[in-house]
Amino acid sequence: MSKEKQIQEGQEASMLLENPIITNAFNVILNEGYQKWISTKPEDKDERETLYHSQIACLKFKQVLVNTMENGKILEEERKGGNNG
Repeated sequence: MSKEKQIQEGQEASMLLENPIITNAFNVILNEGYQKWISTKPEDKDERETLYHSQIACLKFKQVLVNTMENGKILEEERKGGNNG
């Protein structure tokens, strides 16, 4: 993938992460999952495990966006530095 494409994807990831609807969706998923998890009974091991995997999937999805954004920013800074030198 070209650096320009990675920079563009980084900018798009940044817009998604800054979008209030996306931010709210992450918060709702994580908060609801946590609330369900703490209300489980000790014998509800399978339910807690399912909730755990859902939380991890949400966090990994967000981390992919963060990584894409950060990579794009690094490449954009490199490009700016190359133009100034």
